[in-house]
Amino acid sequence: MIFNYKVFKNSTIREFLMGFHLAKSKIYNLFLEKKVLINNNIASDKDLVISGDIISIIQDEEIDYFPLNKKIDIIYEDDYLLIINKPKNIIIHDDKNNTNSLSNMVANYYKEKGYNINVRFCHRLDYDTTGLIIYAKDILMHSYINYIISTHELNRYYYALVSGKFTTKEGTINLPIGDDRHNSKRKRVSKTGVEAITNYKVIKQYKDYSLVSLLLETGRTHQIRVHMAYMNHPLLGDLLYGGCDKYIDRVALHSYRVYFYHLALNKNINIEIDISDDMRRLL
Repeated sequence: MIFNYKVFKNSTIREFLMGFHLAKSKIYNLFLEKKVLINNNIASDKDLVISGDIISIIQDEEIDYFPLNKKIDIIYEDDYLLIINKPKNIIIHDDKNNTNSLSNMVANYYKEKGYNINVRFCHRLDYDTTGLIIYAKDILMHSYINYIISTHELNRYYYALVSGKFTTKEGTINLPIGDDRHNSKRKRVSKTGVEAITNYKVIKQYKDYSLVSLLLETGRTHQIRVHMAYMNHPLLGDLLYGGCDKYIDRVALHSYRVYFYHLALNKNINIEIDISDDMRRLL
C-alpha cells in the first residue's frame, strides 16, 4: 500500500520523516529501498519539500494476524488511524496460541477492505476493560502515536466505578508502582517502583460506590486499579485488588476519551464515547 502525507511547512524530506519520530535506521532503509516519493518522484534523503507537496511512503506488507470474522465497533477512521470501541472480555493481541483477540478482528476488517498492512496496536487495555483503542495503519503514524503516548501528549480518559465515597472530589495520585513479590499477577505502590501519575475527578457519588473520571499521565500496568485500591477505593468487580463483584461481573473501567494532535492531518482529534452499557446500569 501507499500512504500519502501532505507537507504543511518547508523542510528537508529527512526532517519531515524525523518529525514522526521514526527510527534513523528505518528512515535509512526507506531511502535505500526507494520507498519514499515526493510528488510521485523517487526521493533522496537530501531533497527539500515545500508546503503542499505530497510525500508518499510505499509499504510492502501483508496482514500479520489470522483474520477472525467478528464485527468491530469502529468509532473513527482515516487514512492513517483506526480507533475502536473494545468490548469486554477480549485481549488486544494474541499470544500465538490464541486467535480470539481484537487484533485478529482488525485483521479480518483489513482483509475485507483489501488493506495489505500489518496490524499495529498503539497501546493496550486489560482483558475486561472496555473502550477506545488506537491502531495505526503505517509505520510513520505508528511511530508518532507511540511517541506522543510516551510523552503524555496523547490524553487518555477513563470512567471507573469505585467502592465508597470520596472526601476530596478531585486530585492527583503520584505514587510509584512496582511488582508485588507475593503475587506475580498484581502490582503495588512501591518506593522502588516506576513513576505513576493518575488525575481523578469524582463525577457522582451513590450509596456504596462512586463514578470517577481519570486522566492518565503515565501508562503503567494496572495503574488505575492499583492507585484506586491504595486510596481505599478499589474498582467494582476488581477481585484482584480488593473490589467486590456484587454489582458487576468485570473490572468497572472504561476508556471513554482520547485527545491528541494528529500530525498527518495537522489538527487536533477529540474522540469521546458513552460509558459502557453494563456500567451505565449502575448509574
